[in-house]
Amino acid sequence: MRTKNDNLSRRNFLKQVAIGAIGAGIGVRGLGNVKIVSGGNEQLPGFDKSNVIAVRNIGIMKSGAPDFKNIKKMMDEGMFALTGKKTTTDAWREFFNPKDVVGIKVNPIGGKRLSTRPEVVNAIVLGLTAAGVKENNIIVWDRFDEHLVHAGYRLNKGSSGIRCYGTEHTSGYDKSTYYESEDDDHTLRQDGDNRSFYSSVATKQVNAIINVPVMKDHGIAGVSLCLKNLAFGVINNTARFHPSPYFCDPAVAEVCAHPAIRDRVRLHILDALQACFSGGPTNMKSHTMWNEERLFIGTDPVAIDRVGLEIIDKRRKENNFMPVFQKAKHIATAWKNGLGVFDKNNIELIELDV
Repeated sequence: MRTKNDNLSRRNFLKQVAIGAIGAGIGVRGLGNVKIVSGGNEQLPGFDKSNVIAVRNIGIMKSGAPDFKNIKKMMDEGMFALTGKKTTTDAWREFFNPKDVVGIKVNPIGGKRLSTRPEVVNAIVLGLTAAGVKENNIIVWDRFDEHLVHAGYRLNKGSSGIRCYGTEHTSGYDKSTYYESEDDDHTLRQDGDNRSFYSSVATKQVNAIINVPVMKDHGIAGVSLCLKNLAFGVINNTARFHPSPYFCDPAVAEVCAHPAIRDRVRLHILDALQACFSGGPTNMKSHTMWNEERLFIGTDPVAIDRVGLEIIDKRRKENNFMPVFQKAKHIATAWKNGLGVFDKNNIELIELDV
């Protein structure tokens, strides 16, 4: 694997990650937790412990659609717990300031039932504006315009209001920033290319990213949570990573570890209001969906994914489905790339009811 502008071999890439400043799982406040730990033949960055805030509102999905006031309350309480602050403005200013241009990376592929809910995004927007971020400096985005529309978002490419659009067919890709890999199925390469280019939204238009995935399984990668949503939503030419023996690994982890992403991601908010344990990522079958009625908030995507993976596997077991733990190898690979905590003994799940 090579990344443009770094020109690194796999070995040197891992060393560079170990030396680099801010990781996707570190966030803007986490540098004090970084230490060097042993990882095979490499020295990888790690964490003493990661906190994952889980905020639940029982019954919020009873009518099928969440009440925004309750979503706002969940978001506030989660951010207070994460930051130790007591006001919305103070909590969000721990991560963002009025000069920031913030990209909110959603997951809209599952339509209105299994996508990042606009109500969750609206609560995030209120937090950002409370911190002083200008509305037009907030971009809600994913790869495709049409997916955003189908999930209930209104496109806005103008100079006022919250912007919302896709890499395709609006912003395009940054041809100077790419992930290059031979760990793929050559027959599925787009135009025969072994490079995947990064979205210009991520590399040129924003300086900060909030990752907002959905809690769901994935038929190939095991689960689609923080890491999968981020990685395959910010690059093109992804079909080549899906077949055996790759199953999206190590591509997911290595795409997230690229400085273009690693240095911009500040917060992960997992929308688990409604979740899916089988048939993802676009499942519409009611019998494999359930109301988890929680938001998971943190700065460590590996820790959040580990928590989410266990919740999904527990639900699968209850419904006589095989576990997907072994399939979701990209999560442990992300740990090896220094993106967060995988050992559940070093993950503190802080559960709140509001």
